[in-house]
Amino acid sequence: MKKSTLSKNVSDVRFTGLSPQMLKYFRQLDRNNNKTWFAEHRSEYLQYVAEPMKRLALELAPVIQALDPKAATEPRRTVSRIYRDTRFASDKTPYRPNVWIAFKRNIADWTKTPVYFFEVTGTEYIFGMGMYLANAATMRKFREMINADPQGFAEMIEPVNRSRLISLVPEQYKRPLPCESCAHPAGVTAWYQSKTIAVIGSRAPDKTLFSPKIIDFLTARFVLLKPLYDYLWKAVTV
Repeated sequence: MKKSTLSKNVSDVRFTGLSPQMLKYFRQLDRNNNKTWFAEHRSEYLQYVAEPMKRLALELAPVIQALDPKAATEPRRTVSRIYRDTRFASDKTPYRPNVWIAFKRNIADWTKTPVYFFEVTGTEYIFGMGMYLANAATMRKFREMINADPQGFAEMIEPVNRSRLISLVPEQYKRPLPCESCAHPAGVTAWYQSKTIAVIGSRAPDKTLFSPKIIDFLTARFVLLKPLYDYLWKAVTV
């Protein structure tokens, strides 16, 4: 089957980094979030947002396939759309002033499963891995796994706890879970008490974002998180 012109261009053009124009575009869109402005600036969206992110997704695909052969890596499945679904939203602005790549398995309810992601807004870039909305059964299994081998979990998670660039962003229960967690090794309690798991880092725009080095930067973060990613999949109940 012959590739579409856009797909051919995206796959054949070398990725050289994202452009500061992408962030400028998002800031302008945030101030002019309407169909008229978007139509007038659609070519900028394609040039500075859609096509570069698809090229980046293609560059990262071999990395993700090595980390999880079951994860979808095609840009059409991984790169977010600019259009917002406003049917049930209080915010009726039609477009997203940000873009992300999410590498997830082909599961209908993927928000309850581990996902590697990278996001760019008008002011920062964000990266990491986690479950958008883990269900109670998954988190119960997660805690059972920790209790079965707390020292093993502590050793596995220690490189993440030491990282200066990425960390657990805990959404914890209003009332702490039973105090059996108090007996866990240092560095485990916050994980045990979390409602879901999100390990995230963010940075202000810099030379890394605007060069091919972003590929190696993201690869290093994703590799760091692979043991936790595999651990979470063992706990997943969907």
